[in-house]
Amino acid sequence: MTTTVDSVLSDALLKRCMERAPGYDRDNTFFDEDFKELKEAGYLLAAVPKELGGLGLNLAQVCQEQRRLGYHSAATALAVNMHFYWTGVAADVWRSGDMSTEWILKAAVDGEIFAAGHAESGAELPLLLSTTNAEKVDGGYKFTGRKS
Repeated sequence: MTTTVDSVLSDALLKRCMERAPGYDRDNTFFDEDFKELKEAGYLLAAVPKELGGLGLNLAQVCQEQRRLGYHSAATALAVNMHFYWTGVAADVWRSGDMSTEWILKAAVDGEIFAAGHAESGAELPLLLSTTNAEKVDGGYKFTGRKS
């Protein structure tokens, strides 16, 4: 079964992303303009359930939009995927009735951006096998572990 969705990403936005992509790639710079436009369009809330203020797209629908973005700006789509990695999993867990990830979804609605810190060489094992420890301390958390 194919799932389709009315596009969150306008053709005009995608065209601007495509025009900027060669510069980001050539200069190895962060996709500031793309990021700002995607955020303003609400795209970073694609996976967040509607009940919590997001767009409520499922995995197939997010993937459909990411393929469109990737066609126009591969590096931008790759970077945005790190955010969807967390908000997508959090949404699936939340929809299953487990509210333990709701804080991620609410933080995303409040404008927080999430990324994956395990996507470097030597960290190919599943995240659940991580030996990094997070300890709550005054003012935040202290992380200990081995960085490869």
